[in-house]
Amino acid sequence: MLSGTLWPAHPKPQPGECLSSWLVRCGHHNGLKVQTFCDRVFGKEHQVWNRDVDRLAPLWLLQVITAGTGASRHLADNTTMKLFEGRLFEHRNKGGQLRWVLLLGQYHRLHRGFGMQYCPLCLREDSEPYYRLSWRLAFYTFCPYHQTLLLDRCHACGAPVVFHRIELGRPGRYDTSGLDECWQCQTRLGDFQPLPLDRWHQGVFQRWERWLRAVDRQFVNSGRIDYGCMARLHEICRRIVSEHKFADLQRSLCLRSGQPVLPLSVSRRPFEHRALPERHYVLGLAWWLIYRQLRNR
Repeated sequence: MLSGTLWPAHPKPQPGECLSSWLVRCGHHNGLKVQTFCDRVFGKEHQVWNRDVDRLAPLWLLQVITAGTGASRHLADNTTMKLFEGRLFEHRNKGGQLRWVLLLGQYHRLHRGFGMQYCPLCLREDSEPYYRLSWRLAFYTFCPYHQTLLLDRCHACGAPVVFHRIELGRPGRYDTSGLDECWQCQTRLGDFQPLPLDRWHQGVFQRWERWLRAVDRQFVNSGRIDYGCMARLHEICRRIVSEHKFADLQRSLCLRSGQPVLPLSVSRRPFEHRALPERHYVLGLAWWLIYRQLRNR
């Protein structure tokens, strides 16, 4: 039923879609550039893209997008990290590191970090390409549906994924066909064949794969995401990458699991700040240890 406040085009979020992706699609569906659309619906006094709206969307943004699309507040909340409160972390603190959440590295409206990952095959198969909230999570390193590694940057030029800038700085362009385009070089992000999981990771991640599907399909209310187990997994990952307090842990796990000892970046950076290949390798070792403990109970 029309309320008089709906936008001319008012798409609902796709399954598992993050707020930033949904918002950009709303602008494109209404035939406007993203910045023009945001200025008109939120007012120029409210700046959208100098913050991480997927992590902590302001109340004024949620009120406007729910009124403009007719979506429920519950549906809108589920496009943000509020969905994972009490399941992956306790509270969404406004600043600092949030457990498991990748950082965008925002500088004004630019992203200097690689906080948005993607599966090229998912983007290619979408009737309308969109970005999943689960792709913002540091433990989500492979696609459980295609059994391939994710990417966190353009495969052609190496730029971060910043889909709200696709048509920025291109006068007269309003025909954005989808969000699967690199904002810097205009390469289609779906036009790439990602690396498949090797046999060892397929075996280790067999149970982990079901957890990723639970996250991706937003089945969190069923209790399938064990907060305690996720906290333990994060602590093991943190210890593996610590070159000071737990220098021998990685070598010990590799010796027991049969995996090679690969060099890790030497820094005090949190697990969430590390490159995707390194996170994938460390998660494999950590989950191998947890799975052994679960089997021995």
